[in-house]
Amino acid sequence: MKKIKRTVFALMMMIFMLSGCSSTKLADAFDEETVKKTAQEAIDYMIAGEYEKTAAMMDSVMQEALPAESLGEVMGTMNGKTGAFREYKSIAVVGQQGAQGEDMAVVVLVAAFEKCNVTYTVSFDADMKIAGLWMK
Repeated sequence: MKKIKRTVFALMMMIFMLSGCSSTKLADAFDEETVKKTAQEAIDYMIAGEYEKTAAMMDSVMQEALPAESLGEVMGTMNGKTGAFREYKSIAVVGQQGAQGEDMAVVVLVAAFEKCNVTYTVSFDADMKIAGLWMK
């Protein structure tokens, strides 16, 4: 439980850092459809229990903050509360600037499960590596 709390705290800090400077226009470095497809792929892997594949899509900071084992623990807890996956309800992409002024793409994806909806927020750096991940 302590490890999960630490992981959630690290993710919250990453999201907070990414939200410091914002712009809603997606930078030219990103292709909106590619960003959407890549985010959905990462979430598909998580839903399927293929946490190593999601972790491989992360930048080094995220891999350290949320290794595949920790992601599996978090998803295991969530799966008990959500039930089986049904469908993706919506997906949106916005542009943001990170704490260092770098361009980021942020995807907000709402997924319907048996018991509730889950909103995934996935941030990508210019190399299309996951730089932030939040689930609620």
